This record gives sequence, structure tokens and C-alpha cells, in this order.
Amino acid sequence: MGGPLSKWFKVPSLAERLRSHGVRDDVVRAAERTAFSRQSDRGLYDMAAQLSDTEGVIQLVEGRCAGATGLLVLTTRRLLFVPKATDRATTTSVDLTDVEAVDSRMHRGLGVLEVTTGSGPLTVDQILGNQADTLTASIRQAKNPPPDGAPVRRDPLDELAELRALHQAGMIGEAEFQARKQQLFGQI
Repeated sequence: MGGPLSKWFKVPSLAERLRSHGVRDDVVRAAERTAFSRQSDRGLYDMAAQLSDTEGVIQLVEGRCAGATGLLVLTTRRLLFVPKATDRATTTSVDLTDVEAVDSRMHRGLGVLEVTTGSGPLTVDQILGNQADTLTASIRQAKNPPPDGAPVRRDPLDELAELRALHQAGMIGEAEFQARKQQLFGQI
């Protein structure tokens, strides 16, 4: 439930619910940036319990892998698919060093993420909106971080403001502005 009714009935936000259960801040921030088809707090708790102290969550999406619905999580070290407890499937973990290629596409209005690894393919489908595209870009960036260290996650709204300023100043054209704007909207 969101909006004015949530405030009227004093329904806590997703972030408030997660923090009240002691979920790490990086997981809370990633969950706030994710569009869920339904709130799946339990899945977030289960996923957070499987993370090590040495890895941080970059992005997460809800999707389906091998018939099981769950959360696909990109951390600083690996891709982790944690199925819902009701699906009784096993957790899948792929080290980023094992990722050979990653691509995304749309199928019937939902995103599909295809990851090629040394041990075989991993396909996650039924991802809402263009989250598969933004996750693909994030995986590529996490796999090949800049030479000065891990990528710093910037607020997409700040990047959008800078992009508008560049466009208004004539530094970038309309086509590039629209393309980059759509990419940033996918991260919001």
C-alpha cells in the first residue's frame, strides 16, 4: 500500500519494515530502488541472511529462474538467486569472475536476463519493466570496475539533473539526451 492511505493508516514503508528487522543498509537501499510485483519482505530477509560481511549489494530484482520465483541479487562478488521459500528450489550463486557474457531482452512485456558462465547459462525472466537492462549494465560495470576501485553508486536524480543541464547547454543532442534519460528512469 502506498501514498496517502499508507500515511493515514500509518503503514510503515518497505525501508522501515526492513530496518526494524535489522536488515543491512545496502539491502534496504537496493530494495527501495526496485520495483516489486508484490511486496516480498520475507524474501528480502532470507536473501540478506545469505550475504557475507565482505560483499555489498549493488542491485536486486524480482524474477523467475528455472521455474522458481525469487530475488536475483548483484553483489560486489557474485550473482545470487534466492527463491521464495514456497518454491522449494535451491539458491543459485555465480561468482562475477565466472560470468563470461550477460545480455537482456524483452519477452511479452517482461525483461529477460541471460548470463553465460563457465558452468552453463543462467536465465532469469519475468523481470518487471526495464530492470533487466539496468541490471545487465550493472553486472558489466561490477565485472569490470574502473581502475581506481569499485564503482560509486550515484543518485540517478542527480545524474538526471546533470544530463538536463548538458542538454540545455547544447553539449549533447536530443537523441542522446532521450536515450540516457530513459536509462536513468530505469534506475529510479
